[in-house]
Amino acid sequence: MKICLMEMDDRTRQSMVLVLSHRADDAIVLADAETADVAVLDLDHPNAIEAFKKTHARRPAMKGIGLTSRSDLAHDDLLVLRKPVSANRLLESIQHLGGRETIGAKVMAAGAAAALRERTGSARRRSETVAVPPHEKQTFNPAAYLLGILIDAAAEAGKRDQVAAVSFYGDRVILVDSKSAVVHTNLSTAQARAFSLSSVEGEDASDMANTVGLHRPRVEYLLRADAASRYRGKTFSVPQEVFMWTLGAMTSRGRLPDDIRPDERVYLRRWPNMTRFSYSDTDMRIVAYWVRQATSLQEIADALGVPEGTVFNVYTAAYAAGLAGKARREADGIWEAPQVAEHSERGLFSSIMRRLLQRKPACNEEEQVAAA
Repeated sequence: MKICLMEMDDRTRQSMVLVLSHRADDAIVLADAETADVAVLDLDHPNAIEAFKKTHARRPAMKGIGLTSRSDLAHDDLLVLRKPVSANRLLESIQHLGGRETIGAKVMAAGAAAALRERTGSARRRSETVAVPPHEKQTFNPAAYLLGILIDAAAEAGKRDQVAAVSFYGDRVILVDSKSAVVHTNLSTAQARAFSLSSVEGEDASDMANTVGLHRPRVEYLLRADAASRYRGKTFSVPQEVFMWTLGAMTSRGRLPDDIRPDERVYLRRWPNMTRFSYSDTDMRIVAYWVRQATSLQEIADALGVPEGTVFNVYTAAYAAGLAGKARREADGIWEAPQVAEHSERGLFSSIMRRLLQRKPACNEEEQVAAA
């Protein structure tokens, strides 16, 4: 099947080429508009609709797929897909319009796996059979992903004592405030997952092929009152620790931020609130071992007999939530970990332990020696 790409910027075109060349089992070839069976165009480009109309007038049999960030855009002669568009969704749409079985079993299996993840994504606890996906690279640059952009925006917002509004695709927004315990956003879970997996810098081919058309978000710094007024009723709140932990885990995919080495000692400030996000027994073992003292990620993997990628995943999640960092810089962090207040009503056991710890010993070691 022949596909042409119309009215796209260079970055979007490059990501599209990667999708079609790596995910379609050579069943799709790029062609010009005069010979293509299906045209794929970026409807957010100002000339896209007009260019397609002119071509379609000459070749009425040619089908069209339009990509857009606008929720209200529709066109009679186009199949409109909302950004961000997964590779599987795009290929399935091409297959549907072309009326041919062009996509191999690999894509069908990937689609089934994605559907399964959607059905089970709400579970707090993951099965031990869910492994960290393998990746060619052991490290990644957080700044090339939404994760790093949010962390940097929160740091700058903290310096300015303002709120950072990170916006993309028109009306998608994430509001971060280093002094707040919540993040405000209008992203769905599926959208957050898609954005987390895609490199805004086109870091490598596999990243760019995951989601089509991700561009660098715009960051704006607002006074808290202005942010509350502008986005009132347009966003919902998510606990900051939960949002950032989940985003960090999704971005990691078994990799480590490139500013930390596996043999460096790192700390975990406290237990994360694991009741609010999904985790596995292995994740729990890693946290339990790590929270006792600063240690290296290699040591954790060796001591527990778990893959390094799984440990890297937990570290990146904790790092994103502001709970982890290099041991020599324990005071550093984007968000200050909230203090957990002691419960006003103490149980019997805790009251006895507190009384015992406050009691002074009857005699110290020197007095014992003198008595002897």
